Amino acid sequence: MPNAMLTGERIYLRPVEPDDGDLLAEFEAQENETITHMGGRVAYSPIAARHSIEHAFTSLPPNTIDFAVCLHEDDSCIGFVGVTGIDWIHRHGETFSSFKPGESRGKGYGTEAKHLLLEYAFDHIGLHVLTSWVWELNKRSIGALAKQGYRPAGRLKYDGIEKGIYYDDMVFDLLREDWVAARDTWQKTRQDSSK
Repeated sequence: MPNAMLTGERIYLRPVEPDDGDLLAEFEAQENETITHMGGRVAYSPIAARHSIEHAFTSLPPNTIDFAVCLHEDDSCIGFVGVTGIDWIHRHGETFSSFKPGESRGKGYGTEAKHLLLEYAFDHIGLHVLTSWVWELNKRSIGALAKQGYRPAGRLKYDGIEKGIYYDDMVFDLLREDWVAARDTWQKTRQDSSK
């Protein structure tokens, strides 16, 4: 587990490195679900991704902290999670995640990675509340947020369009105590299902 910062049962989080720009651009190019791309798809080059990663810590404290999500079994990177828009005074930020299309989805890696990210946000850097934005068509992400303890906090009406129909952008929020309860429930469910 090279450079692991947080370790889960099947995955670990490590800092994003400049070479991850190639992977990030590849994941975006392979994405075929328009529901994950509010406002449409845009080209995201490896050069742009690398530049963004290399310049992430030009100001301190940073306003974004992101991690690569890697598998224990072979150290391969299957996604990225992080907190952006961090307000260090009021102690809040917005979480995000992006996973490789295909075989890495639907296996619970995202939920495990997000719980590790939330542990980092609440317990390591002391944030008070987190938000996450999801397009209303993205039912998979909405379900994942519920597993992590997020609660609906509002919506922007008709914020995106898909095939000529307008849809809402939804915001969810999460306090530490809600995350702890959701994490404990999720862990118990995983233990019970493995018996």
